[in-house]
Amino acid sequence: MNQPKIAVISYNTPHRKTQDVLNGLKAKGYKNVHVFALPFVQRENPFKPIYQHRPSKAIEVEPIDFCQNFDYAFDLTTANSLNNQLNDFQADYVIIAGAGLLPDELVENHKIINTHPGFLPLTRGLDSLKWAITKGVEIGVTTHFVDTVADAGFLIEQKRVAVYNNDTFHSVAFRQYEIEIEMLVNSIELIPTLSHFKSLSSNEFEATRRMPKAIEENLMQAFETYKQQFKVD
Repeated sequence: MNQPKIAVISYNTPHRKTQDVLNGLKAKGYKNVHVFALPFVQRENPFKPIYQHRPSKAIEVEPIDFCQNFDYAFDLTTANSLNNQLNDFQADYVIIAGAGLLPDELVENHKIINTHPGFLPLTRGLDSLKWAITKGVEIGVTTHFVDTVADAGFLIEQKRVAVYNNDTFHSVAFRQYEIEIEMLVNSIELIPTLSHFKSLSSNEFEATRRMPKAIEENLMQAFETYKQQFKVD
């Protein structure tokens, strides 16, 4: 297997999505993987939704040890130093497993791959799954190259998330998460087969914010309506 150089941007704390991405890369046989860990800053008053839908419980192993156990390289980084570190590493692919907004210089200098839990540009912003259900928009996942505008950039792949008659909101949320991980890992094989990457830039759709609790409290009822409209027979 030809071994590409893969950089993974994450946090310097046990992080579920990062662990799942690294598991996927290891299962695929990728060996030349380097994790760059940004500081994780806990908000003083973190938002507490009515319905938590993203898997978040990580294996309690420090990132440096997790990487060492996989024989993957690990370095601490900051938003200001990451650009130079990626230049030195000369990655073939740069994957976001966990990060906030990245500096424009970094995004402009590197083709950075991200997954978004929704169809871009239709469902941009936060709580995309919840907003898609509430608005009656199909649930999907997008992999894309990021740019300086959040949830824009250039399309790599999109997939619909199937919804079945016996699904609950949380089973759909977990299925969407699994597809995100799968698509992010598989993008490394997919990108070389593509000749065109459609722009996702659009002024037509506004980015959403966290769903207000006054709307979220009706989410389960909205999900049942959504399921009847979009379920797979």
